Amino acid sequence: MRVVTEPDCDTPASVPYTKTVATAYFWGLMQPKDIEPPCDKRFYHLNGVTVRSTFGQYLLSGVTLGIVNKRRIEWCCAPYVPPTDSL
Repeated sequence: MRVVTEPDCDTPASVPYTKTVATAYFWGLMQPKDIEPPCDKRFYHLNGVTVRSTFGQYLLSGVTLGIVNKRRIEWCCAPYVPPTDSL
């Protein structure tokens, strides 16, 4: 699943993706900690979020009967664009 806004994170070359792995236990009853992205405080916006699972993560979930669920999460922050005044 991927959530994207305009402009996309792939547009500016200097906007990197941040990656982490979130793990939920016991069929989602024990949720992972909230992720607070380190975006610029002047323009605190996420610009794209991608959630993926690898074959190994699916296999782990199947072997443990859903007790352990891992997902890889990637996100990027929108670059700061200072406001401009009109003439």
